[in-house]
Amino acid sequence: MGLERIPDFVADAVRILPEASRPADLEALLCGYLGHLVETNEQINLVSRRNTMDHVEVFTRECLFLARILLEEWQTAKSDRPPRILDVGSGGGFPGMVLKIAMPEIEIQMVEATRKKARFLAEVAAGLDLRSTSVVWARAENLAEVQKQAKAVEGSRFDWVTGKGLGSLEESTLLAEPFLRAGGVHWTFKGAKCKDEIVAAGGMFRQRGFVLHRTEPIPGERESYVVGVQRQAGARRRRGR
Repeated sequence: MGLERIPDFVADAVRILPEASRPADLEALLCGYLGHLVETNEQINLVSRRNTMDHVEVFTRECLFLARILLEEWQTAKSDRPPRILDVGSGGGFPGMVLKIAMPEIEIQMVEATRKKARFLAEVAAGLDLRSTSVVWARAENLAEVQKQAKAVEGSRFDWVTGKGLGSLEESTLLAEPFLRAGGVHWTFKGAKCKDEIVAAGGMFRQRGFVLHRTEPIPGERESYVVGVQRQAGARRRRGR
């Protein structure tokens, strides 16, 4: 199973965060979460069962890099309240659970369509006593429809909407759109086709009031990026695509 690998790669991976920003229990909580993830993966397909530990290590590093970017964004914004995050299609907890462990002050809601995975996430959040954390068993598309019908005000929307493996950049941005406040950012991960996807999404960005906010190469990985797409303040939503 390779559980013995977890403490070593976690100890190395957390170095991607500035030392002053690391919670005192960061390594302990990550090790507890990842250990439970790998064990539960024997019964529930949370991550690939082929080369599981390799995937877990890479995903953990990617998510901690995103956490570093989000810490920078929060510091730059000089906001007097913690950011609100919606993590779409949380699966086994990448990136949502890692972000919450690395940034305990944030308020996060994780949305997962598979009941067993949603239950796993809720168990981890309760077991690690992660405050301001909720897990919703639902499809994001269904939640978006409820959001529209309720005519949700800006105050109920999220500062950041994160997600991994949600399709193309255009598709994931459209999925995030109903939940983002004006000025909010959709954060996701992209591979070798990152630049092509950015170009392909350009028309939709212009039509619906989005701009490319940041594209950051992930250290130590070849052609892997964190991408942020911002919903412009004052942008009018248009029907259709």
